[in-house]
Amino acid sequence: MKFSDLVDIDELQSLCENVTKLTGIAAAIIDLEGNVLVATGWQKICAEFHRVAPGTSRRCIESDTVLACQLQKGERYNVYKCKNGLVDVAVPIIIGGVHRANLFTGQFLLESPDIKFFAKQAEEFGFDKAAYLNALSEVPILSKAQVEQTMNFLSQLASVIGEMGLKQAKLNEALTALEEHNKLKDEFLANTSHELRTPLNGIIGIAQSLIDGATGELAAQTKTNLAMIVSSGKRLAALVNDILDFSKLKHKEIELQLKPVGLRELVDVVLTLSQPLVAQKPVALVNAIEPDLPCAFADENRLQQILHNLVNNAIKFTTNGYITVSAQVVNPHLQMTVSDTGIGIEEDKLERIFESFEQAEGSIAREYGGTGLGLAITKKLVELHQGTIWTTSIVGVGSQFILTLPLSEEKASPLPEHFDLSKVQNSASDVEIETVVKPLFLNETPVREQFKILIVDDEPVNLQVLHNYLSLQNYRIIQASSGQKAFALIEEGLKPDLVLLDVMMPRMTGYEVTHKLREKWQAIELPILLLTAKNQVEDLVMGLEAGANDYLTKPISKEELMARIKTHLFLKTLAAENMRMQAELEITRRLQQMVLPSTAELQQIEALDIAGFMEPAEEVGGDYYDVFQQNGHVKIAIGDVTGHGLESGVLMLMVQTAVRSLFGSGLCDATQCLNTLNRMIYNNVQRMKSKKNLTLSLLDYQNGRLQLTGQHEYVLWVHKDSYVEPIDTLELGFIIGMVADIAKFVSQKALLLQPGDGIVLYTDGITEALNPEKVEYGLERLCQVISCHWQHCAKDISQTIIADVRQHIGTQKVFDDMTLLVLKRK
Repeated sequence: MKFSDLVDIDELQSLCENVTKLTGIAAAIIDLEGNVLVATGWQKICAEFHRVAPGTSRRCIESDTVLACQLQKGERYNVYKCKNGLVDVAVPIIIGGVHRANLFTGQFLLESPDIKFFAKQAEEFGFDKAAYLNALSEVPILSKAQVEQTMNFLSQLASVIGEMGLKQAKLNEALTALEEHNKLKDEFLANTSHELRTPLNGIIGIAQSLIDGATGELAAQTKTNLAMIVSSGKRLAALVNDILDFSKLKHKEIELQLKPVGLRELVDVVLTLSQPLVAQKPVALVNAIEPDLPCAFADENRLQQILHNLVNNAIKFTTNGYITVSAQVVNPHLQMTVSDTGIGIEEDKLERIFESFEQAEGSIAREYGGTGLGLAITKKLVELHQGTIWTTSIVGVGSQFILTLPLSEEKASPLPEHFDLSKVQNSASDVEIETVVKPLFLNETPVREQFKILIVDDEPVNLQVLHNYLSLQNYRIIQASSGQKAFALIEEGLKPDLVLLDVMMPRMTGYEVTHKLREKWQAIELPILLLTAKNQVEDLVMGLEAGANDYLTKPISKEELMARIKTHLFLKTLAAENMRMQAELEITRRLQQMVLPSTAELQQIEALDIAGFMEPAEEVGGDYYDVFQQNGHVKIAIGDVTGHGLESGVLMLMVQTAVRSLFGSGLCDATQCLNTLNRMIYNNVQRMKSKKNLTLSLLDYQNGRLQLTGQHEYVLWVHKDSYVEPIDTLELGFIIGMVADIAKFVSQKALLLQPGDGIVLYTDGITEALNPEKVEYGLERLCQVISCHWQHCAKDISQTIIADVRQHIGTQKVFDDMTLLVLKRK
């Protein structure tokens, strides 16, 4: 421990200054590291030498520094004469038998100083010469006897300082022991709260589930008795929470989540929740806060706790009249007042009312109950908000509790539209039971799927509580009394949809179970909710780091537990659906690649120079093209199935297979082929109960003649001089799969291609591609690019078009497949 930790430096400075006034001798205290802690008189200047020469702190033990001609060597001090004639005396400061620092005195002279020497020295060290020589003039010249007297005095002074340090050391030891005691006390509180919360969870949970009908309908009186058990359990749980809050506030372990808070709305909630405490007393709870009052900048939950404490305290001591909550702006703060017409508080008790475990007097405690922690917690929470709280009271008239809060420059978030204070009233009815309480039934949509929930807890009461809660919600429940038994069930093939897991279990804790489960399933695959009586921040962190999805503290609110379970199951279902969709999209991508003709196949068609391109979007659609030879003819197909995903991909594969099969069977007429294909697709779509359909064009090429059939995008007829002529296919067919018979809509159109002529086929993923300004690529730009580059080969033309489309899109997401087919007559 450092010397500076053992003494009060300010007190030592004052002591040394008094010594200098009495004796005229300057003093300095320097620790063994050479740090100058105290300096007076001439020693303030000498301190500069001590800093640049830390060896001076060790002169007490350097034998060669002793001036034997002046003083005999002793263990209590050493005398050192400098080259400039100044004499230092170093006296060791001993604390508890350990040399901790040195008391330097002087400097003094044994003879008149050499002024020229000191002037030169001031110049060498860069000191203010005038100040340096003026300080030198104050240095006393002592005789041997004076030196001896001074040394004896300083030895006694060093001894006194040592005693001061020893007392401080003992005090530090006592403080350390007290801190350790407090730490043990806090651990005791945390552990005791755990032990209290576990049985409380069982008491409240089982009683609540019985009220809700877990074992069948109960008599009204039985429900009343059970409601009293719930009420008593929650009161005890609140007491445990108060004790823990008090401990946390004492050690500054509570962090506020500050935001704008609307006081009128918050007070509405507090008064509604507190109404059952009034019971049959003729006491009115009044919210007198104006709607246009600015917001407070506060932690909403902690502010609600503050108001609960003040309002509930007022209800306790008020037998008739009013309890009013009001607020006003008193710049630069908001000032809130909770006033009552209760018994009042005697003036001499007002100062102590906010102290821990204090109540006005013992008779009041016996009559009204309470621990005396509520107002102490309230005061600390208000001060944590940088506010103040005080009270005024008149015995027999009533009391006012006034507190200040910071103003917010922003507005509070509005309450949800569905927020209903009557529901708060219902949920608050079990705070205190004075009359028959009706059971609270949740108006929830039944769970469609029977999810499997694994409960792991070594406490049979907790297992029963959770079983009762979940059995009312149509969940399939599997129970395990330990982590080992849970893993045994999993090894037998159990795949739960969610796990409720107690933390404090023997042999394998909930953290260990969570960690091991995460080796098998990710958090989104298997939600894990930890249930524990421990509520320290480090416990929460450990749980989440182990891989838990959520963390609930006992005693557990049934409504909160059921809401958390539903939320996590919903997220799990969404994730599973997303994974399924991703798998479908990957299958669709592969299907598209399977049906597309290869480059080698296209190169075998000698009459035409062909280049094909197809790129699926992030959500794969149903684009399709095909080119193949059949009895001297080149068959060409291009289509676009509506929608995205696997269903579109399957329909695309169905079309490709059907087209090749029909032409392969000897069917040569494209019109007849299209009619037959439509019937097949229509019947399958009806059987699948799907709303899918597609546009499809079939082309037949032989010896320069190109026959067009079917409805799709424009067929771009490109002449050898680069002129692009769009051919509308609207009148050549009908949407495939929409109606049973399309024969009356189907017709054909023939084109004669000269050498160098060709066609470009595409899907709307190209022409409707959007840039960041939401402008489409468009048919006109496509025709321009084709015209400018038609003299190149089909592959180069295709690559140029796609590059231009990409430049247009920029960083935008691609929402549709892009398909392009370029054919040139050689």
